[in-house]
Amino acid sequence: MTISVLTVDDEPLALRRLELILAKLADVEHVGSASGCRDAIEKIADLRPEIVLLDIKMRDGTGFDVLNRLPEDCAPGVIFTTAFDHFAVRAFEAHAIDYILKPIEPSRLRAALDRSRDRLAAVDASEQIAQMRAVIDDLRAGYHEQGVQQGDDELWLRGTAGVLTCIRRGDIDMITAEDDYVRLHTASASYLLRGSIKAAQADLDLAEEEFVRVHRRALLRRSSIASVRRSTEKGVRVILRNGTDVGAGRVYAKKLLRSLAAVG
Repeated sequence: MTISVLTVDDEPLALRRLELILAKLADVEHVGSASGCRDAIEKIADLRPEIVLLDIKMRDGTGFDVLNRLPEDCAPGVIFTTAFDHFAVRAFEAHAIDYILKPIEPSRLRAALDRSRDRLAAVDASEQIAQMRAVIDDLRAGYHEQGVQQGDDELWLRGTAGVLTCIRRGDIDMITAEDDYVRLHTASASYLLRGSIKAAQADLDLAEEEFVRVHRRALLRRSSIASVRRSTEKGVRVILRNGTDVGAGRVYAKKLLRSLAAVG
């Protein structure tokens, strides 16, 4: 049975990636895409897709806003797509609505679509609506509480194999940029997420005073810095406590050295 899918994301590259993945999946018809909340509401009501791949954070609102404003008789299957999921794990698990952590892998999307297909066959429209409203309430509560729960140090991240991993904000030593993605580095592992360094710092609620930019592609935790060395051949090098050697850009190096001198 072919299932119809609508994609919703305010990033053109993300929409294009989803389109390319869906085009390679059997029994899937990509009926359209939307680049924001208002556009998504109109297209879902008009096209009536069976499944919606829905971004959580968009420029004109959230995926929760989209679902709350759908017509009462419109209850598509929902797979949330998000770069940062530390506020949503419990709600998703409690209500059997799937989500995928960016960057989206084809195998993970295929599995999520298969589960949604099975769920659509097993649950009638009225029950889908009731379940969707319940998960929206839980997700919205978690979404708004994340900014005020300063004592909550847990982040839930999904790896490319689909395994959820819990890390502490305090364990992040470094964030580096890799094209359209960022990599979070801890002492024992690293995790790839979609977005910019600036967006990652804001979305993960990392205190600005705890980190220092040493390069346009590298942000370091101040307390993780063991030493700063100046080399004739390699310029300024920042050595972390775990032994990682990071080159500092010329402009950033001057600011770093000034700030360290001020502290000393």
